[in-house]
Amino acid sequence: MLKTRDLVLVRAIAEHGSLARAARVLAMGQPALTRGLAGLEARLRGPLFERSRRGVVPTDLCRALLAEAGEILDRLERLDRHLAEVRGLQVQTLSISAGGYSAESIAVTAAARMVDLYPNIRLRLATANWAEVPRSVREREAAIGIADLGDLGEAPDLQVERLHPMPAVFLVRPGHPLAAPGEPLDLARIMASPFVFLGRAPRRIQQPLVLAREQARQAGQPHPAFPAIMLESPAAAIMAVQASNAVAGTTIVLAEAAIAAGQVVALPWRAPWMEAQLGILRLHNHQPSHAEAAFLDLLRTADADAARRGRRFLAAHGFEPAA
Repeated sequence: MLKTRDLVLVRAIAEHGSLARAARVLAMGQPALTRGLAGLEARLRGPLFERSRRGVVPTDLCRALLAEAGEILDRLERLDRHLAEVRGLQVQTLSISAGGYSAESIAVTAAARMVDLYPNIRLRLATANWAEVPRSVREREAAIGIADLGDLGEAPDLQVERLHPMPAVFLVRPGHPLAAPGEPLDLARIMASPFVFLGRAPRRIQQPLVLAREQARQAGQPHPAFPAIMLESPAAAIMAVQASNAVAGTTIVLAEAAIAAGQVVALPWRAPWMEAQLGILRLHNHQPSHAEAAFLDLLRTADADAARRGRRFLAAHGFEPAA
């Protein structure tokens, strides 16, 4: 006898055209999904999908199953919503995918405000390398993506909303040689130190760092490993800086508390390219649900606040763009 979970599994595979993508959407491991599909095909005495290098294609047996399954699943979903409304316990789940800088700053701020304002909305906030965020939106793993737009390129299938630029600084521990007053400082000298790299940097940031690293190599003895540490979390990067001679670049909104507490020091060197160019990504022509609209409003507020804090910090500390 067929079960509801069998129908959900088959529909997910058919909609996404891939066992791997269907497994991610269903929040299950691909081996478990493959076993479930194999067991169902054995019970139905026939294959449901044809495999190819490009994914899977429904067979006639699968299409016959889906013709009935779609209506059954839609009716069950309507029944679930109706029962939840009757109980007054209807909860919507909203999935967000965000790069490290945006996840740990404006996204988590907006999510925290949702808790009290919208108790019937459950948020699933996934932190990813920013370059993976567009894929997660395109494959409907997330309704909203937040990522650096620097290398996005043409994306006609996505709605793109630019947010405020988020200025960044280089951080070191207190007492670090680079923070000594009166010492000449340039990017090549910064790059000679052990460097903490956050994921995949956009080209506008990666290129000057790599060039300065080569200048440091030609001028003397830079730290041999470049980068010395690679990770995805800005908070973890700040922790690494506190406990070593490493240098990390991170946005001011994420660093200002640690700077104010004396845990790290902002180096007195900046360049115009030192900022995160964040934006919101959604599927084109997608009308936001109530939960999405609520989160987007809070996200825009958090973004504007972060931009104000960044500008205030730069003014208070006398930063001037480097030549």
